[in-house]
Amino acid sequence: MINIKLKHYLGLLFFCAVVFYAQNIEAQNSQTRVQDSIEKQVVTIVKPYTPKISDAFKLKQAPSIMVSQDSQKSIKYTIFSIPVASTFTPAKGNSIGVKKFKKEKLFQNYTSIGLGNYGTVLGNLYLNHKIGRGETLGGYVEHYSSQGGMDGLQLEDSFSNNKVQVNYAKILKTFTWTTDLAYARQAINWYGLPYPTTFSINSKQVYSALSLSSNVQFTKGVFQKVSIDFQRFSDAYGSQEYRLEADSSLQLNIFDQSINTNLSIDYLNGEFNQNYLDPEQNSYGNTLFSVSPSYKYFQGDLAVSVGVRATFLIDSNRSINRFYIYPNIEASYSIVNSIVLAYAQIKGDLIQNTYSDFAQINPFISPTLEIRPSSTSYKLIVGSKGKLSESIAYDLNGSYSKQNDKALFRSNTILNLSALTNYNQGNSFGIVYDDVDVFNASGALEFDMSEKLMLRFKGDLYKYSSNLEPRVWNLPDFEASLFLNYQISDKWALVGTLFYYGARQDSTTNDSLHSETTNETLDSFFDANFQLDYQVSSQWGAFLKVNNMTNSNYSRWNHYPVQGFQILGGASYKFDF
Repeated sequence: MINIKLKHYLGLLFFCAVVFYAQNIEAQNSQTRVQDSIEKQVVTIVKPYTPKISDAFKLKQAPSIMVSQDSQKSIKYTIFSIPVASTFTPAKGNSIGVKKFKKEKLFQNYTSIGLGNYGTVLGNLYLNHKIGRGETLGGYVEHYSSQGGMDGLQLEDSFSNNKVQVNYAKILKTFTWTTDLAYARQAINWYGLPYPTTFSINSKQVYSALSLSSNVQFTKGVFQKVSIDFQRFSDAYGSQEYRLEADSSLQLNIFDQSINTNLSIDYLNGEFNQNYLDPEQNSYGNTLFSVSPSYKYFQGDLAVSVGVRATFLIDSNRSINRFYIYPNIEASYSIVNSIVLAYAQIKGDLIQNTYSDFAQINPFISPTLEIRPSSTSYKLIVGSKGKLSESIAYDLNGSYSKQNDKALFRSNTILNLSALTNYNQGNSFGIVYDDVDVFNASGALEFDMSEKLMLRFKGDLYKYSSNLEPRVWNLPDFEASLFLNYQISDKWALVGTLFYYGARQDSTTNDSLHSETTNETLDSFFDANFQLDYQVSSQWGAFLKVNNMTNSNYSRWNHYPVQGFQILGGASYKFDF
């Protein structure tokens, strides 16, 4: 039965194969007839080889390593010993004692007082007290005055400087907080009259400054420092000035890069009771908003800091709103293993001029100034610094700066045809503004001859180019200084300073029926000073100061000679509560 079915299936399969073969032959014949008119071509199809896992093969046998069976030879070591006669006998070791020096006691408080010619009195008191863990309270009081008495003056030439300050500091784990409250009073006299006068002049002027400042330095977080400073400045003629500064510096990490940014707000507002030529009130007010981001890059011996400073000015009195952009770029390259360093920088800034700052530079100004900011578009510095030897260091550089609205001190006009004031007889200074280009070549050398002797010399050469004014008033063409610190012995110490100040230009204008202006050149001058200290005991000391050793009555400002040879002696005392 099975054989019959098998034969049946085989026959059916054979019949299907014959039919398929016949159809295939017919299709080929039909295609051949259609393509008879086409020439024969050979087409080669190239396909890139694409390996598959199945194409891999395995090693048919595992590798074998032939290991030699050589036997290890035995080696015998011997020492060839020869006796040597020696008379050396090691001595018994003894410890060397270290000489102990008496630990110097440090005191937290200090006071001194001194008296000198010209009725000079000098006194100060410094106090510091720890009130808790990481918490201190301190303060100081300073007094410096002179009764004057220079020959050939028509007016009083006495002066006095007083200052009181209280400071508080708190050190915590994440930040340090310091706060200062200070009051300063400075009294001067406008004694620099260019000509004899018969007018009765009260030449005294008094400046007062009350300031409060607070500073916080962080050890963690984005903010690094935040500070706020407030000051009220006034004088004896009703002038008032208020200034509020807020600064902060923070560090931001962007794409694994550190960006340092400084933010600041500088608010200034003030007024004078009158102008120099008329009795109208003179007021001023400026607000500066600044941001200065910078990025630091280090590569081997090269260090680069790239940034900008953007400042927005609001001048409320002159109705001026202006935006400033300044470069803030620094670069340095170590030429000889950090011994010789080349550096360059280009920076700019908008400077907030104030009555307080002008009075600190030149106290003989009149209370009738025009106050506005100065802009340094850029200042380019290129230089090199390093060490010439183990004891000699140097710093040489040249700079070029473009300064717009630079403040210059110039003698005020003598007003004979106007109402008399105590400062309008040529015995005060005003402010004029001009665009000035400044070239400066500077060099400094420092000699550390030993742990007891140190010398430092610095010199600056200037060349100016003004725009409107015929001269750059009261700016020197050259200045130099020499500083000496010599520890003669454990008890004796000497500190000396020498100054050289180059010639300056000023003018004297007489506003009379025949108005005339005289250009004047202030001669260069040399001033030598020293202080000798003697330590009587751990707490008591004595000192001797000598100023203007050459006894030269030079003039730092036009018509203002300084005191001649000055000598002052005193004592100091250190103590604890």
